[in-house]
Amino acid sequence: MVMADRLIDTDHLIDHFRGARRLQADAHDFYSVVTRAELFAGGRADEEEVRRVLGGFGELPVDRSVAELGGRVRRDSGLALGDALIAATAIKHGLALLTRNTRHFARVANLELAPP
Repeated sequence: MVMADRLIDTDHLIDHFRGARRLQADAHDFYSVVTRAELFAGGRADEEEVRRVLGGFGELPVDRSVAELGGRVRRDSGLALGDALIAATAIKHGLALLTRNTRHFARVANLELAPP
């Protein structure tokens, strides 16, 4: 289990790339590999910039336990699968989720939301 402070949701990284909010990497901040996929799916993504910025954070994979928990989160909360996997990653690793989508993620039991 990784002991750290926050899991950064995709929305905060998108804000950073759009210049709406500056996000600096901290040794205690991580992102889910699902976020990497979501960022690369963006039509206007500067892939080298995405790699550079993500390189400052720790990356957490979707392993079997995250996948199973993510499936249960999806079933119980109605979140999209990507968001359910991000929530499951945060729960499994004891991380607070830094997100603007608090209304959606508030439906997830045992998920701590980080203050903005």
